[in-house]
Amino acid sequence: MRFRIQVTSMHTFLLVSICILTAWLPTARAESPSRPAAPVDPSTLAGADWPLERVTLKDGKSYQGLIGAETPSSVDFIEVRRPKGKKMFLAMRWFDPKAIASFERLDALERQELRAKLEKYKNRALVEGRQMEDLVVTPAKHDGVPTWEYEGQLFSLESTADEPMTRRLIVRLEQIFTAYQQLFPPRWVTSGRVRIRIFGATDQYRATLKDAGLAIKNPAVFLVDQNTILAGSELNRFDAELAQINRHHLEIKQQLDTLIAELPARLKELGETLKENNVPAGERQKIVAAEQRKWEDQRKNARRKIAALDRKNAARFDEVAGQMFTRLAHEAFHAYLEIQVYPRQVYDVPRWLNEGLAQTFETGQLEVDSLRIDAPNLTALGLLQSDLRGERPLELAELLNAGSETFLSDHGSDRATPSRSYYYSWGLAYYLAFEQGVFGTPQFDAYLSPAAASLGSVERFERLVGMPLAEFQARWRKAMLDLKPTQ
Repeated sequence: MRFRIQVTSMHTFLLVSICILTAWLPTARAESPSRPAAPVDPSTLAGADWPLERVTLKDGKSYQGLIGAETPSSVDFIEVRRPKGKKMFLAMRWFDPKAIASFERLDALERQELRAKLEKYKNRALVEGRQMEDLVVTPAKHDGVPTWEYEGQLFSLESTADEPMTRRLIVRLEQIFTAYQQLFPPRWVTSGRVRIRIFGATDQYRATLKDAGLAIKNPAVFLVDQNTILAGSELNRFDAELAQINRHHLEIKQQLDTLIAELPARLKELGETLKENNVPAGERQKIVAAEQRKWEDQRKNARRKIAALDRKNAARFDEVAGQMFTRLAHEAFHAYLEIQVYPRQVYDVPRWLNEGLAQTFETGQLEVDSLRIDAPNLTALGLLQSDLRGERPLELAELLNAGSETFLSDHGSDRATPSRSYYYSWGLAYYLAFEQGVFGTPQFDAYLSPAAASLGSVERFERLVGMPLAEFQARWRKAMLDLKPTQ
C-alpha cells in the first residue's frame, strides 16, 4: 500500500493507491443435478456500475464515492476512482461544508453494501491470505509425480507447482469463476465440475499433451469431451530462482541488521580512540559525524538493494505467471460457458463467439465482486486495427462460416501472434457487447438455439443484429478503427 499526501488550495486529501494483483470474491455454490437455472437478469458486461454517492462542489467539480462523517467544519469522503481498464483506487478527501453545493446519497441498504465492498477492497490482501490458508490442499502423486490436490465447489484442481503457488492459483480461479457467474448468470445448474491440471514445468505439460495425442502450442487448453483444463508453466523453475533471490535478500538484510546493531558501539569506540590520540573535541565531532554519514549511506544502499530485489522478484513473477494466468482465464471461460451457461447439448454457440468472448474476459480486471471488461483487449485491438487498415481485411462472412477446425489449427500453431480468426472474433464479440448490447436479449437466445443452427451463418447473424451483413460490417469496421485503447 502506498500513501501520497497532496495539498491543494481547496482541500487536503490522502490518496491511497492500492495495487494488489487480485481482488477478493466470495465462493459461489454449485448445485445438482443438471437442470435449467432459475432466471436471472443479466448483469452489465462491464461489471463496473456500482451505486455511488456524489458530492458536488460550488466550483462545479464533483466526486463519486461514499460520504463519511460530517461535522460543522469538515465532511469526510472516500472517493472511488475506476478508470477504464485500470485498477480501482480510493482517495480519502475532506471537504469544507461551505464549499459543497449538493449531495446525492444512497439509501441505507445501498450505503451498507457499498461500505462492505470498499472494506473488502481495502483489506483484500489480508482476506486473500486468509482464503489461501483456509483452503484444504492435500499432497498426492500422479503417475509418480508429487502433486497438490483441491476439491472445490466450482472445480477440482491438481497441481505440480509448489503448495504456496498452488494455493494462489486456487484463489485466483475461485475469483474468476465467481465473476463469470455474475457477468453471465448460470442457466444450467449442474453437479459436474471442471477438472483443472496445473503443471509447474512446461515439459510435464508437453508430455501430457503428447500422451493425449494433442499437438497444441498454447500454454493452456480446455478439453471439452473430458471436461478438463490443462495449463503449463515454468513456475517450478521460478520457485528455484526465487529461492536464490531470497537467499541473497536474506544475506543483505543480515548485513544491514548487523550494521545497525554495531553502529552505536563503533561510533563510541571511534570517539574514544580519537580522544586518546588527543584530537581536539571539535575535530572529533566532525570525524564521528562523517563516519556516521558513511554508515548511513551504506545502510541506504543496502535498503535500495533489497527494494531492487523485490522489484526484480515481482517482475519475474509477472513474466512467468502472467501468460499462464491470462490463458487460464481464457480456458476457464470456455469451461464455465459450456458447463453452466450454454451447454452444447442444449445450445449451439458458434466457435467465433466462444473464442471472442473468452478473449474479452481474459484481460478483465478483477475488482472486489465484479469483473470489469470495459477496456479493449490491447493485443487483439492492435492486430485487428492493423489488419483492417490493410489491403484485404477479413470479410465477416468468412469469420461467421469458420468452423472449429479454423480455431483448432491455431491452437496447434507455434506462431507468436494469433491468427486473424482470433482477433476478428474478439472484435466482433466486443462490439456486440458494448455497442449493440445484444447479450442476454431474446434475440441472443434465439441466435444460440438449435433451430437457428439450421440457418445459414450469415442469415442467422443478420437476424441477431437486425440488418444486412454488409451494412453491419461497414459500421463495425469503422467502430473498431475508431476504438481507442482506453475506451
